[in-house]
Amino acid sequence: MKLNLIVVLILTITTGLAQDNYALGINSKSYDGIPKGTVTKYSWENSEVYPNTIRDYYLYVPAQYNETEAAALMIFQDGHAYVDVEGHFRVPVVFDNLISQAKMPVTIGLFINPGHDKNAGLPANPFRASNRSNEYDEVSGTYGKFLSEELIPELKKSYNISDDPKMRAICGLSSGGICAFTAAWFYPQKFNKVLSHIGSFTDIRGGHDYPSMIRKNDRKDIKVLLQDGSNDLDNQYGNWWLANLQMKSALEFKEYEYEFVGGTGEHNGAHGGSVLPASLAWLWNDVVPEYIPENVYGFSKNATLVSGESFHFSDMTLETMTLSPSGSWQLTSNGQEQMIIIKEGKLRVRFGKTQKTLGANSVFVLLPGDAGKVESISSEAVIYRMSYSSRKPQNKKRGKKDGGSFVVDFDNLAYEEHDRGGIRNYFRKATTMCPYYELHVTNLNPGNRSHEPHTPNAGEFIIIIEGETEMEIGNTVFTARPGDVYFAPANVPHAIRNTGNEQAMYFAYQWE
Repeated sequence: MKLNLIVVLILTITTGLAQDNYALGINSKSYDGIPKGTVTKYSWENSEVYPNTIRDYYLYVPAQYNETEAAALMIFQDGHAYVDVEGHFRVPVVFDNLISQAKMPVTIGLFINPGHDKNAGLPANPFRASNRSNEYDEVSGTYGKFLSEELIPELKKSYNISDDPKMRAICGLSSGGICAFTAAWFYPQKFNKVLSHIGSFTDIRGGHDYPSMIRKNDRKDIKVLLQDGSNDLDNQYGNWWLANLQMKSALEFKEYEYEFVGGTGEHNGAHGGSVLPASLAWLWNDVVPEYIPENVYGFSKNATLVSGESFHFSDMTLETMTLSPSGSWQLTSNGQEQMIIIKEGKLRVRFGKTQKTLGANSVFVLLPGDAGKVESISSEAVIYRMSYSSRKPQNKKRGKKDGGSFVVDFDNLAYEEHDRGGIRNYFRKATTMCPYYELHVTNLNPGNRSHEPHTPNAGEFIIIIEGETEMEIGNTVFTARPGDVYFAPANVPHAIRNTGNEQAMYFAYQWE
């Protein structure tokens, strides 16, 4: 009991210390329009592995759960700390966002508190549970057996949960962090993915032996992310930062798939919570589609800027092309839709019975089944060309009903001023590939944000025409110069800001 009390004091005393400036990113915040999972609280007091104990646990079930398809499972030790939507981690909110972005599979979350002596009544602070160190710090297969033989079978009575270890992850902080690693170490056939926050790989109950155990044993099929800070604990049980560095070194030596996220934080969840969305995206990246990531793609002439799959498109390419004087380019749809934006110069555009001369910032959209031709009538013409195929079947009737292939002349667009700058609306319509398709150009005043971060179901390209900007997409802030392209995938929170002294101008192109 003395050792249990010391371990509890280590955690509860240090969580009150001053924290580094680790702020939560926008993927840790809740948004309208994002499907919300449900959280239900339960109690477990029928353990044979840990007799005479009682514990609370919480179950998160995502809105996308379908009983006909096996869901992934992620287990959190000290579950009360992770399930709290006002705390450092806010896992239900992060899960809502990442599942809707397809950066995680549809995942059920199991948040388990440590066990406590039944005869003593549950403590007000679950970190003070009497059996916490016995369960979490012990280097054995006991806790993994408790999960595998008791709680997971209990969940499977009501939910379709995958038995594939790559569809299972386990996480914890401090003693819960080493516990997560221990469960996977002794049960790699049950748990493939480990996320350890400020893990106690120190001499509490033999956890300091793990680096040598990793080096001396055959590599196990587990994937590990460790997070710790250089101002973590240093006491009679060891130095937490050095212990995690030893773990990192051992995992690297043995060629494990691992990430080490180091910082300057103390023994609390501030740093781990701030990087949780990115940590989860890395942890699950081997079982979700490899979509084009949010990023800024730098302008270059005659280059492919973006290419790959997205939430809505089975293939999508954004490229730049240069046409010399009198140079021409024959266009055919090849089963794809195409959009051309003129960056510089003038083009003569021909399709069907239409012939039009267009200048900079004008647009030409070619639908599947149509053919066209563009030719330069200036010293040089530079264009962006977007081509794409929908994941859903083509709807040619829809495309024809909304006008078929078309051009929009920038010079003919009305400019509407507003309190942050102004806007030119090009179109908002349906096409053969897209039930929703929109393009506008925004002028944004210095120091202004376009809007608060929002999460449309649409994918979006932002093409900078002029000015200095930065864009918050997910948990990352990107900067771009004129000509560069931001990409915000569907359901990823984002907002753009003018960081310069002059008005910025950019295309905002969205689709579903």
